[in-house]
Amino acid sequence: MKIILIYLPHPYLARPGSHAPLGLMYIASSLENKGIDVEIRNYTSFTTEGAIADLPEADVYGISVTSLELLQANRFAFKIKEKYFSSVVGLGGPGTYTEEYVDFDIIDFICKGDGEYTILDILSDIKKKDIKKIYDGKTVKNIDNLSFPARHLLSTDSGGNIFAYNKKYQKGGSTMIVSSRGCPFKCSFCCAPHFTNSNCGVRYRDPENVYLEIKKCIEVHNIKEFKFCDEMFTSRKERVMKICDLIGNMDISWKASVRVKPFDYEIAKVMKESGCKEVSFGIESFDNNVLRVLNKKTTDIDNANALEISDSAGLKSRVLFMIRTPGQTDKTVPINIHWLEKVPYHIIACTSFVPLPGSDTWNNPDKYGIEIINRNLDDYNFYFYAKDDDYEDNIVDLIKIKGRKIEEVNNETFEFRKYLDKTNKVNKG
Repeated sequence: MKIILIYLPHPYLARPGSHAPLGLMYIASSLENKGIDVEIRNYTSFTTEGAIADLPEADVYGISVTSLELLQANRFAFKIKEKYFSSVVGLGGPGTYTEEYVDFDIIDFICKGDGEYTILDILSDIKKKDIKKIYDGKTVKNIDNLSFPARHLLSTDSGGNIFAYNKKYQKGGSTMIVSSRGCPFKCSFCCAPHFTNSNCGVRYRDPENVYLEIKKCIEVHNIKEFKFCDEMFTSRKERVMKICDLIGNMDISWKASVRVKPFDYEIAKVMKESGCKEVSFGIESFDNNVLRVLNKKTTDIDNANALEISDSAGLKSRVLFMIRTPGQTDKTVPINIHWLEKVPYHIIACTSFVPLPGSDTWNNPDKYGIEIINRNLDDYNFYFYAKDDDYEDNIVDLIKIKGRKIEEVNNETFEFRKYLDKTNKVNKG
């Protein structure tokens, strides 16, 4: 049986090759351990037409999806079956929790949750011609038991980013790595509480296990740059300190996403000394009303302190920001500009708020003072900047903040964009 795992096209991104399909690499590793013929096709930089033209024949195709990609996945699966009509096509990833958008006339199955073990049950059912529409993934409680991601199935582009497929592996480049699954917090805009925390909480890898994966990346692939893509890398300080101690002499560089608290100078300094070059803070806003509505459990002072600590420790800081959020008032943009003028940071990446399916804002919009006026997932994206920098033509209104005019919020968006442009610190990717 031939299995092909697919990462969908994202040619609209500024850097479509910058994100490796880590989840698919874990699934591929599980399949390889059982002697199953598996291939990864990372089509992130392809158009849909180019990807379908390139796609070889297989018995089963597994597509990784977020909720925002479900309609795209339905259409992609339809084209697969046009080309290979007897194939089986399934979906995995966080998007499977929004099953009302899955076209089961085209999609043969979905897998919710961890797929490393459940994929073997699915293939067994396919062989028996007894496929279920919905599989609940078997929770991997001890993620140290998982084999390392199958990076050997990927290659690198000319910039050193691991994303290509089916080519002779080129040495070097960078890769993503995860040292935990889940997040202990419950931000109202995030889906993680829905599809991870509710079943099994946060699961942490042993620092030694993380060290061994990095060691393998260095020895086998000559990879020296890493991005920890944990949802909350620093939630257990002692574990992070141990990881830093183990990797400190490996001559690598790395970056991670962290919350503004818990975060202190000690952990920042240890991260820096072990090769960390950049931390991304999920700040979202400096408006305390917005932070309260988003259930961030942080304040403007917490945000400022974290950026000061990062700067004093010599870490480059990336500010992850949101606008057009629940709780936004006519004071929000001036507050944000005021604080961004005061605090030290190097890069800001701003997105437009999206009521993600599976998040509490999606499930209970009234609770957050919003009305969802558009539930067409094809209109859902995080873009704050269009590729052509067209300020006024790339806004699609998804929510209405109760008591506020949509035009007012749109004008505030234009105002904030213009301010960010002047900082020369904005990441428009």
